[in-house]
Parts: sequence; structure tokens; C-alpha cells
Amino acid sequence: MDLEHRSPSKEMLLRMRDSMIHRGPDDAGIYLQGAVGLAHRRLSIIDLSEAGHQPMGNEDETLQIVFNGEIYNHVELRNNLKARGHVFRSTSDTETILHQYEEDGERCLEKFNGMFAFVIWDGSTKTLFAARDRLGIKPLYYYRDDKKIIMASEIKAILEDPSVPRIPDDRAIADYSFSGRAYGNKTLFRGIHELEPGHSMTITDNGQGTRLKKYWDIVYRYDYSSSHRDLTDTLHGLLEDAVMVHCRSDAPLGCHLSGGLDSSSVVAFAARHRKSLKTFSIKFSDDDYIDETKYSREVARHVGAEYHESSPNEKDLARLLPFLIWHMDLPMSTDGGFTYYAASQLAQRFVKVSLTGHGGDELFAGYPAQFQATYRRGDMFEYRIDPNRVVKESLAKGISRRLFSHGIKGVAAAIRDRLGNSNRTLEDIWVRLHCGHLPGKNPIFHKDFIRQLGGYSPRDEYVRPFFETNTDQTLDKCLYHDLRVYLPALLHLEDRVSMALSIESRVPLLDYRIVEVMATVPPERKVNGLVPKYLLREAVSALLPQKVLQRKDKLGFPVPGRFWFSKEVKELVRNVLLSRACLERGIFNPQAIKEAVSANNSLLIWFPLNIELWFRMFIDRDPYWLSQARTKA
Repeated sequence: MDLEHRSPSKEMLLRMRDSMIHRGPDDAGIYLQGAVGLAHRRLSIIDLSEAGHQPMGNEDETLQIVFNGEIYNHVELRNNLKARGHVFRSTSDTETILHQYEEDGERCLEKFNGMFAFVIWDGSTKTLFAARDRLGIKPLYYYRDDKKIIMASEIKAILEDPSVPRIPDDRAIADYSFSGRAYGNKTLFRGIHELEPGHSMTITDNGQGTRLKKYWDIVYRYDYSSSHRDLTDTLHGLLEDAVMVHCRSDAPLGCHLSGGLDSSSVVAFAARHRKSLKTFSIKFSDDDYIDETKYSREVARHVGAEYHESSPNEKDLARLLPFLIWHMDLPMSTDGGFTYYAASQLAQRFVKVSLTGHGGDELFAGYPAQFQATYRRGDMFEYRIDPNRVVKESLAKGISRRLFSHGIKGVAAAIRDRLGNSNRTLEDIWVRLHCGHLPGKNPIFHKDFIRQLGGYSPRDEYVRPFFETNTDQTLDKCLYHDLRVYLPALLHLEDRVSMALSIESRVPLLDYRIVEVMATVPPERKVNGLVPKYLLREAVSALLPQKVLQRKDKLGFPVPGRFWFSKEVKELVRNVLLSRACLERGIFNPQAIKEAVSANNSLLIWFPLNIELWFRMFIDRDPYWLSQARTKA
């Protein structure tokens, strides 16, 4: 939207749109009217015909929409809207959004079950309405100055406008070093913001009136009256229906399968609604320590799915890292993104849509830190030590942060701290379990960078969700924090890695109906007997093999430690981190960087390597690294 009432540049709009061709290689459209321009790249999933083209207008063309995502209950909504006299020209869920907005205005968001980011231009009222789904599965960013407002699904599209400054946000970098992501609506670019999950934005009066609104949040209201049978039956029914509606697709659909409880549960339900269901797993061919394919093969056999696997190698990691950071628009919080990419690359050979099990640990209580913070115990999990790295919980969380901040000598102390008793506050325990040093005490940072922060500490923003939830129950405080802080980073990675391959990734366990029902379950019933994900295990007990139901050692998508000792990866690390550009950038302490490279430990190297590559591509616009990043992997 141009705030000086000029027509937006069509050439500029096309450049922005086509910088995201990977998000929609099937079709493209543009709408220009007065001071407003809308552009769209389409990945055709529902209604593959021309009738699903975007930007899409309503009957009298007073409304125009651009939309990324899926509305899973669009069939039911369409039937209700037709009964109220609305006339449809397509079977796409995009048109359902338009008609629901005509019917309910902003309150249409209450009706949608899905993952979405959309912008609607109302020509009759000169109003721009933008919204993002409840849990932040699909992204939406915005930039505003005194001349214009730009919104896009990816930051790189906003940066196509040369008048948008490419200035790094030092506080966001400090956030990332502390716990793996920037907080609130910050991005690593100063002035470019993220519309937060469960929020909408309304812009009126040619940009003079702007209103941000939080339209949804998790509210805890405990129900102590339901019997165990009623509760597990309710959850089973919701899981069944959530996976069923997530299977709605006019394009081929399959499932990622890691062999853990979450993805196995999704596969088991999906196999009941999709014939010849295909599953996609990763095997590291000579690393028995993290090979989980014995579980994923058993699940596929048990439910009658068609099993597929691939084996990435060390050369892939070195080659793909710039490509992945480019598509992330941000540094990656975990090298697990590499493994997830490999699974998505395998899926791309067979399907256009893939269901995953993301969200199960955050929703049903599956992380060790949740139990350590609540019950001061971790014996319900199995702990294993890789000779090259510590693997426990999610790599992006917990001990990896402590390893980065404190070095190898801190590993034993970190484990003792996780498993020992403490009289600290919940916030203190949570920070110690998940975070590294505060910026002012982090030896990796250059003293000039610390000075530029002006005393900024990310801790207060990091722990804020503990004080914003309406429950006083410690376990649910921890789950709420994971849903608010950790999950968005995981979903960001999932969206970007899959969309880089033009694959739509869906997360049925995060159906908002399941989230809301779990908020009514008292904590002690979520983890009865201190069994992680107890209710989920009970709800799917009839569907899965016992050895999957009884697992205590789920690893997620770890990358073998030996990958970091390969010639290709060591060469990448040395070339980037020991370069003059990195050592003189003023972000890192040169001596600390040299010591990290000398130690050749991925957990010490990961943060500075990601930040420096991000600088090369997005701030320096280095032609070599841009060519590496834009090469189709």
C-alpha cells in the first residue's frame, strides 16, 4: 500500500512476487488498483483448476485476497455459506475465506480451522485486513515507513524494494544467541516485523489508522469431571478428525515418519483415510546411534503404508547450509533443519503435501525439560551420549545452548543441573535448561557489539510468557512457554524447508481444537504417573506397535556428529569463520572464533557460522554466497 496515494510499481511488485517462486511455482497473479498492489504465487493443492487463481475477487470485485495456507474445514464452511445465499465459482478454500469475511468481517477468523496468512483489500471501505493463524504455522511479515506498507510471506520479498534498509537488529541477534530465536515481533532486520501468531492487522484511512489485535490465545480452564475413558475417547476422536481434514487435498499426499510417537500417530490415522499412503524417513547409513528406521519401518508395516527412506551424507550438509539459510531468511536454530530438508526432498519425488508430527512434544508434554522444571526429575527419559556430541531433548534447546556458552567442560555440569534438585524459581530453572549466556557475559561476542546493545538483556522477553498465561500450574506454564517461544521457531523451519522444495507441510497435531481441549486437562492427567505424553499414548494405543508406544529415547532429526568432521564441512567452517570479513565484522570476539574452529565442535560453531553466512547473503549481498544460496539444491 502506497501512503502517498501513488500507484505501486508493477515491476517492483513482480520482483517481490517472483522472489518467492518456490512457494508457488504453479501459477502467478497480480492486482493493481489505486494505491494498492497485490501479488501471488500459487502452489495448487485445492481446486487445481484456473478457478483457484489468485489474487481472487468476490462477485462484485470489491474484495481481493492473497492467501497462503489451507483452511481444512472449508467444505463445512462452504455448505453453511451456500445455505445463507453465497454463490461460489470454485471449490477452493480461498473463496471460502472471502465469503466468510463478507459474512462476519474480522470475526471470520473464529471460524477457520487451518494454517493461514492472508491479506484482504476491501475497496469499498479502503481497508486492508491481514491475519495469521492461531499458532503461527504460516508466516507473514511487514515493513512500514512514512511512504508505504509492504507485507509478504518471506522477508526476502520485502527486501526487493531497494528503499527498505538492510540494517541488522542487534537485539534480535542477542536473542538468537541466548535461545535460538528473536522474541515478539522482531526479526533480524531492524524495521521489518513479524505478525505474531493469533494476531490480525487492520489498516484504514490510507494507512493513517493501524490496529493490531490478538484474536486468539490458549486459555486454561480445567475440567475435573471427565472420566479417563471419556477423555481418551474425546482425544482419539479429535485426532482422527484432525488428521482426516488435514488429508483433504487434490494433490498427492504423504507423511514424514521419524519413528517417534508423534509422527507415527499421524501416519496411523492418515492410513485410515488415504489408500496407498506413502511415508518418508531418513537413515544415516553407518550411524546406529541415531538410526531410527527400525521404528519407522515397523510403523509403516503395521499400518500398511508404503515406506520410503533416503540417506543424506556429509557433502550434502556443506552444500546445503547456505541454501537453507537463504530460504529461512534467518539463521537456522538447529542443524536438524538439514535432516528435515532431506526428508522433504525425498517426499518431493512422490507427493506435493506431507503431514508431520510437529507439535506433539509441546502440546502433550514430551520434552525432558518440562519434567525437570515441574517435577525436578528426568528419570522417565533415557539419556545417551554420542561420542561427538550430546543428544538429549531437541538439539536447539537445552544442553546445546550450554555447550555453546560454556564449552565442552560444561557438559557434565549441565546434565547434573538438569537432573538435580533446585530451589530456584521456575524462570531461573527454565533459563538454565534452555539458554546460553546473557550477551554481556557471552565470550563469543566482541566487546564493541556488547557495547552497542546498551545493556539489553533478552531474559525478560524470554520468560514473559510465564507471566502472560492464565494458569498457575507449573507444567502448563512450561507447555505454554514452549508453544509461544520454541514452537514458532520449529514451525518457521518446517515451513521454509518444505516450501523451498514447493512441498506443503501440514501439522495435524496442532489443530486448534486439540490445543483447546488439552488446555482443559489438568496437568496431572496429561502425564499420569509421570509418563511423557501419557494421554497421546493412551489415545493411540490401539493403532501402533508396542515398541513405538513404549519408546523413551526419541531423538527427533539429529545430524550425526561425524558430519562435522568431514573435509567439506571443515573447509566451509574455516573459509567462513576464519575469513577477514568475519573476524573484523565486530560481532564476534576473534580469539573466541579461532578457538571454536580449532575445537571443531558443531555446538560451538553453529551460532557464529549461521550468523556470518546470514550477513554474507542478506547484508553484504556477497555475489559468491548469493549464487551458492540460490542454486537449486
